Amino acid sequence: MKEIIKITFSLTVICIAAALILGAVFAKTDHARKEIKEEQDAETDRGLIGFGAGKKVPADLKIYPVYRYVIKDEKGATVLGYLLPLKDKGQALLEIDLSGKPLKAVPVQGDAVQLADRATRDKAVSDALGKGSQATYAETFNIANLGDKRLAYVIPGSSQGFKERIKLKVSLEPELTVMGVAIEESKEDPGLGDKIKEDFFRNQFVGKTHDLLKELKVIKEPLPADYLPALEPERAKKDKLTPEQVKEIKQKHLKDDIYALTGATISSRAVTVGVKDTVRRFTYRLGILNDAIKQEKIQVAF
Repeated sequence: MKEIIKITFSLTVICIAAALILGAVFAKTDHARKEIKEEQDAETDRGLIGFGAGKKVPADLKIYPVYRYVIKDEKGATVLGYLLPLKDKGQALLEIDLSGKPLKAVPVQGDAVQLADRATRDKAVSDALGKGSQATYAETFNIANLGDKRLAYVIPGSSQGFKERIKLKVSLEPELTVMGVAIEESKEDPGLGDKIKEDFFRNQFVGKTHDLLKELKVIKEPLPADYLPALEPERAKKDKLTPEQVKEIKQKHLKDDIYALTGATISSRAVTVGVKDTVRRFTYRLGILNDAIKQEKIQVAF
């Protein structure tokens, strides 16, 4: 009996020690992991707006994050909250009811760097709302400007894939034409659905206008032979296509539907649905947000 107690005690001590060591390692590396993830996200965003690897980022490129919250106010009503960067470098939370009517804007303490941290931002938003209200973070979209001119929007989205949800990002021109699509996370089948990450599939969405997206569908037809090199920058170089030739081919196929990946129609449709829904929801919300900013006369940084 004594031997069993001794063994149990020893195992307990070992488990506690292991847990403490793992906790210390996690705490030590957590900040570094967050920084790496933030840099990866920023790199993806820059790539989606045309400043990928090898292309110099202009000094006057500014990217402004806008954080969306779902708020239960003190009366139990659900409203939306947008945390906006202000021209004077402050931050404000603009509350909008579900009909699109702006309610109020309250200042939020903290600068852009501090509020980039989720925990710090959630607390700052909660403090700004006061007791009785509860805010739940929903998503972040980015607004990119070149100087004072609007360059693009980068918005997150997701869609149910063959196995799990596919997380993606879509960049849009100011007129809401697709600039790029990135697959952030997916667990589609390797060699089949996983090809949604490849240029020749993702770039089929580039150039699609808001109206073209509404009618866009997936077709089970082979990708036209002349279209493929225009969708893959490396292949276009290999085939010695000029930028003008690439542009001409893309224009020829601009109104084409999305050509499904061989053996992965479900994955192809999932991304297509995800892109369409992401753009549709963003377009609706952006219109409401712009109207509310105008009505409340908020001097936003972007």
